[in-house]
Amino acid sequence: MPDNNVSVTALSFTEYVMSGQRGRINIVSEQRGMYLAADTRVCGFYNPIRDAMRRAVNSTEPEIELKKAIMSANRTGQPRAFEQIADGFLPWLGAFKATGVPVEGATYRAGELTLKVRPHLGLRKKDGTSYAVLVHTKEAPLTREAANVALRILQHTVADTLPGATPMVLDARRGKAYQMPARTNLGKLDVLIAAEAMGYVTHWKLSGLFESVQVG
Repeated sequence: MPDNNVSVTALSFTEYVMSGQRGRINIVSEQRGMYLAADTRVCGFYNPIRDAMRRAVNSTEPEIELKKAIMSANRTGQPRAFEQIADGFLPWLGAFKATGVPVEGATYRAGELTLKVRPHLGLRKKDGTSYAVLVHTKEAPLTREAANVALRILQHTVADTLPGATPMVLDARRGKAYQMPARTNLGKLDVLIAAEAMGYVTHWKLSGLFESVQVG
């Protein structure tokens, strides 16, 4: 991957934003290793439960779909993680009362960083209101600052992913959904994203340099 064309998912970037200064080099090093890995399964730890969530939103028995993912989990840490996600997601889904709709993928460019954006869920309520939802599945709770970053990226791309939808980020383990606060200064948020994107690319390049030195 060329140094001037760093490309990661919006959620990977969000994880970087919420990691704090001390953990950012480690976060980027881990993500760089996953994205450049020859074995693409390295990146797919949460894919089975996310697939189950997509099936669940259109199922009359959503708990069955998540249970199937839990029962078939075969990687270290997956059963516990999937159970926690199910415990948070199912009550939230039951209260939210929406069905699934298709979504598309898009990209958002912030300087030298390309963010791949494909909402994990497209949801529609009976009144026709639709939502483009990114799902945070990690153990660390999603912060409001990080949620706002993800929401802004969704805002920039929603015309391509699910036109007319309201952006939403769901912290699945805690069953907590975030939408953009009405009084958010979007201009300042865009500046923050641009600055964080510069930091991400810098850390990515430094991680690659360090790896080259280690190998050499």
